[in-house]
Amino acid sequence: MREDIERYNEWWFTGKVRRELAPEYRRRDYAKLLKALQNRQIVIITGLRRVGKSTLMYQAIDHLLETTPPQQILYFSFDEEKHDPKQILKIYEREVLKKPFEEAGKIYVFFDEIQNVDGWTVAVKQFYDLYPSVKFVLSVSSTLLLSVEAVHKLAGRFTTLKVKPLTFVEFLELKKIKPERIMDFPRHAQTLFSEYLTKSGFPQVAAWDSEDMVAEYVRNSVGERIMFRDIPSVFGTKNISLIKDMFKLVVLNPGLVINLNNLAKDLQSTRVTVSNYLRYFETTLAIKALSNYRPSTLASSRKLKKYYPATTSLTYAYDKNSFYEKFGGVLETYVVSALDAQYYFREDGREVDVVLVDDGLVLVEVKESVASEDFSRLGKLVSLLKARKAVIISMEEQKARENVQAVPVYCLELSSVG
Repeated sequence: MREDIERYNEWWFTGKVRRELAPEYRRRDYAKLLKALQNRQIVIITGLRRVGKSTLMYQAIDHLLETTPPQQILYFSFDEEKHDPKQILKIYEREVLKKPFEEAGKIYVFFDEIQNVDGWTVAVKQFYDLYPSVKFVLSVSSTLLLSVEAVHKLAGRFTTLKVKPLTFVEFLELKKIKPERIMDFPRHAQTLFSEYLTKSGFPQVAAWDSEDMVAEYVRNSVGERIMFRDIPSVFGTKNISLIKDMFKLVVLNPGLVINLNNLAKDLQSTRVTVSNYLRYFETTLAIKALSNYRPSTLASSRKLKKYYPATTSLTYAYDKNSFYEKFGGVLETYVVSALDAQYYFREDGREVDVVLVDDGLVLVEVKESVASEDFSRLGKLVSLLKARKAVIISMEEQKARENVQAVPVYCLELSSVG
């Protein structure tokens, strides 16, 4: 085990983190993590696979090395190794620090993908309570494990940092393009945005030229890992065929409204099983569900939900034809992610893609191409739902009409839609 520990902590010998582990570009979450390092509480980083949780940890370690002795920073990944966290900490205390934790000064412990270890909360809680000078930073890829294990066992001891998939603005910054400048060149902006949609969410592929390599990376490192490893190991699910069928159903049909009874019948399964599997995908952050908006939260929860993959690149990775044939749904996927949407609206033949509920209702319609009747229809829904405003988002530049704002999709992250 000592060899495994040393392999993850080369700065004990070199005094630095390799640049490929801690790249120069810092995402917005980097500053949030540095601020959280100053507090006593455990930091739990959540996020979809491959969105940059490990990179964020390495960048924080790189920063700490400016003022902290290398041996006082421990990192270990449980993505492949299933060692006991307690044993790792004991070996670290005995063979690296060579003194008790209480005499070692400030210690930083980074445990990556710790959800893969049974009983991890017990070990972390014990060391947190015993040694106030030990700062824990953990990452998990399942929000269920966070909500169940951490809330019960680590209540009052942790704060969370959610790392979202790479945004379009961050994608541009990684390419050393100033986001504000390209907005003045719509054709160039559309080209870059179209490229982003095939790579969205994952920093490592932002600079790759090969579309096939990008698709293979997203399939193997994200989709397949979630379907064939994360869900079976976390939830004990053995019906891999059903997992794959349901995952691809959502990924290849972005914006699909699912009737659980009908889907269970189509898949020759049960309503409970289908409902559970969708929940598993949500907890691994692989898909997102929107509730049908009603003024009452209870009423919303009883309506059919609409499902999207976590990133547009997942659709592209599994079927390029579906990506282009259902491009309207792909654009919706991006907007849902960018706005962190929770609701849509559908009733009596009337429908709006996204309903934002903070500080008054905002209706958001996503269109691949826009017709004049789209503005009038949305304007009528503003009155019906007593919304504060309405927005149409599309690939095209449009002028506001019928009191409906128009935003090109590539400008969304720099606009004030909410």
